[in-house]
Amino acid sequence: MFPSHLDYLKDPNITWFNPCWGYFGFWKRIRQFRDEQKIDFQAAWLDKNMKRNKEIYATSLLALSMRQDVPTKYGWWITKPQSDPPDGVIGTIAETPNGNIIKVREVEVVEHFDGSVPETLKSKMINKLYEPNMALVCLLSPKITGVIDLVSLSCQVQETNFPLTYIFIVFHGSELSSIPQNPSIKDLVRATLVQLAPEYLVVSYSPHDTCKLWVEGKEKSFLKFVGRGRETEMQEVKIDTPPKLFS
Repeated sequence: MFPSHLDYLKDPNITWFNPCWGYFGFWKRIRQFRDEQKIDFQAAWLDKNMKRNKEIYATSLLALSMRQDVPTKYGWWITKPQSDPPDGVIGTIAETPNGNIIKVREVEVVEHFDGSVPETLKSKMINKLYEPNMALVCLLSPKITGVIDLVSLSCQVQETNFPLTYIFIVFHGSELSSIPQNPSIKDLVRATLVQLAPEYLVVSYSPHDTCKLWVEGKEKSFLKFVGRGRETEMQEVKIDTPPKLFS
């Protein structure tokens, strides 16, 4: 049975986007925003009008990481609901003995700028009620200059009684320990997702490599799920004007 708290996903007008569309679309949008406002990158990133776009970006990074860590035949897709929460949703189709079913996970996003990461997580979850399957994704701001010990951070998070079980941190770059002694541009242009809880897990990948088929036009950019229970299928959205994702 489709959970009642996900009833909003039954809307036939909901479009699901390839996370590659979300990843590259974000960087395109921030460049446009800089030009529109005539400001530098840091000012554009910190502008309140970029908040929704960063939520889409963080959700896209989670979905691209899922494609690496939990690959499926149909891939992982994203959508940005009108309701808030959640800040985003990732979804795929799973084949079961009883037919295809849609699998989704709601996503809440919080950005960390400075100070203690656990305190940033607490500030997002204080006095909030979330569905147990929801994922919290902490996006590291590019203004951060210090080094974060991710293993120790994971231990802290797991020892804290947070109301959410699945907690991640995402950033553009790699763990210092995984960067080669003489890194190439390809080594540096990577994205990393770290699962802090319920267990420690690192997924580092090149979005350009992961999205190679999409860049070449061999993957759909957006589609719709047909059905919500058994025999769920994917239907390509064929329209002249692409649906809007970013603000």
